Amino acid sequence: MSLPRVLIVGAGPGGIAAAHRLRECGDGQVEIELVTRGGTATHLAGSVPVAIGAAEAENLSCAVALPGVRCTAGEVSVVDGGGAVIDGRRVDADAVIASPGLVPDVDVVPDWSRACTGWDLDAAVAAAPRLEAVPGGTLAVVVCGLPYRCPPAPYGLAMALARTHRASGRFTKVCVVTPEAFPLMGVGGEAPAFLMDSCAGAKVEIERKFDVDLGASEDGVLRAVDGRALEYELAFVIPPHCRSAMLADLDAVGPLVKVDARGHSSVAGVFVIGDAAATGLPRAADVAATGGRNAADAVLADFGIEPPKPAAAPQPSCYINHGGGSMSRIRISYPNGLPPDGEASVEIDAPTPDLGYAAEGERRRFLESVGGT
Repeated sequence: MSLPRVLIVGAGPGGIAAAHRLRECGDGQVEIELVTRGGTATHLAGSVPVAIGAAEAENLSCAVALPGVRCTAGEVSVVDGGGAVIDGRRVDADAVIASPGLVPDVDVVPDWSRACTGWDLDAAVAAAPRLEAVPGGTLAVVVCGLPYRCPPAPYGLAMALARTHRASGRFTKVCVVTPEAFPLMGVGGEAPAFLMDSCAGAKVEIERKFDVDLGASEDGVLRAVDGRALEYELAFVIPPHCRSAMLADLDAVGPLVKVDARGHSSVAGVFVIGDAAATGLPRAADVAATGGRNAADAVLADFGIEPPKPAAAPQPSCYINHGGGSMSRIRISYPNGLPPDGEASVEIDAPTPDLGYAAEGERRRFLESVGGT
């Protein structure tokens, strides 16, 4: 008699955590396959250091190799209750845990000569020499829509760039353009005020409630739907994010898939975790990892392998680059339950080089968890 099969899509924190949980608690009673593009995993949080020339891209990715898990390189185009389509071939499974993240829709941004477009490691690599070489004028980090991956990162990128340019003697005005009324409104607590104060201290301006009108904007000039205009020398454009095509048939709110506390989607047997899931939680690594473990527990309970467990609450940490190797950290917990019933408790660790070492530790631990060194 064949074992029940679980197909995991994506090798970010959520997919990797789900694979580890299934392997540890399934005790040889479940077959696990993890599919990821190129067969590799990437520590996306390292993209900001790469963009400012403080890290090498090759140190952020490695091949996925998990004992007891079949690791497959492939492109998933469809997931459903019976499995998935990988590179055009049908692969059957008894459950699917999908963690594809949100997809930056780079095609909606015009091909401007004075803009770098994207929000991933490849975009950081391409942008790094251009961001370093800006001779002066306005350098804009532009958020084109909500939600997007890693909400604190644009502000960290801007602060690091401002400090780098100032140290080199260039009079570069660095600003963040965002549609939000305040940065990190979704986190709450003291996080918005802390980030605004930090940007002010780094001489980074924040253009708030600036809904970019891409159709009316042009190379060198951003225009908002309310008529405001911002001229720039170079823009790092974070495109609107959309849902992965593989999740197209699932119930969603905008780009986010509707799920319950354990990641169940509207389709039986399909779980969605991480940035693509409408949980009301921050888009952070521990939220995805906790979601992966919760989904794995639910799958094992559905198979009758493990008794049902209550969904665990995440304890996410967000590191923010302040330049010069200094980082701050926003820590979030849910002592009174998860949203919408419970409110988050937010603690902020002030910028220090020690937190830069802590963020480096996060990178090493993630790569070790996927089979790297």
